[in-house]
Amino acid sequence: METSATEQSRAYRGQSRQKRVNVGPGERKASMAGGAALALSGLWSIGRRNYLSGLAMIASGGMLLYRGQTGHCGMYEAMGVDTVHTQGSGLRIEKVVTIGLPPHQVYEFWRHLDNLPRFMKHLESVQVTGERTSHWKAVGPGGLSTEWDAEMMEDTPGQQISWHSVGSADIPNKGTVEFKEAPGNRGTEVRVSIDYYPPGGTAGRAAMKIAHGLNAQQLEEDLKRLKQILEVGEETTARRTA
Repeated sequence: METSATEQSRAYRGQSRQKRVNVGPGERKASMAGGAALALSGLWSIGRRNYLSGLAMIASGGMLLYRGQTGHCGMYEAMGVDTVHTQGSGLRIEKVVTIGLPPHQVYEFWRHLDNLPRFMKHLESVQVTGERTSHWKAVGPGGLSTEWDAEMMEDTPGQQISWHSVGSADIPNKGTVEFKEAPGNRGTEVRVSIDYYPPGGTAGRAAMKIAHGLNAQQLEEDLKRLKQILEVGEETTARRTA
């Protein structure tokens, strides 16, 4: 029993270390370079008896060096941001919720894609267009709307669904939702990871405004609504905010 507990503890610590890495390789290199430069500038300032500014620069440099060395950013963690698994200017948001129902039941609800607008606040509609394809419409600030087509990449009943946008999507994106049995027979642990690639330029202003509203807090609220619908059988009556 003690050996098993020790192994579980080690596995947990290993998972914790893995989850802490949320800064991409490019950012880590930039943090290391910027941190070293700040620290050297701080030492130079102290040498000139500018103690307060020097210490402040050293402290800031140390934080950047830590960020680059460990690949962990506390602000990113609080915001639910992960730039390790995205490319370019992409942004990853990830949230987890536990729902008191078996995995296959939660999966079945999500698999019927027209259910998604019931709990995802930014979605106006999702129309199934084929066995693995669908058409999505999202709304954002000021009533702005954007649309895209999506294709399902993986569909493992009761376990996982993955999708990505196809064609000339206003907001290129991809996502994965996993359904796992929660510890202690508490139901299903639903983990959602979504990567957005907000467009640039003036042509994509509407899409950019909508994309900026798709954040970790929004996803967390969406998953709370999903939990309420499945466990209580009631939908949140709050209207979408413009």
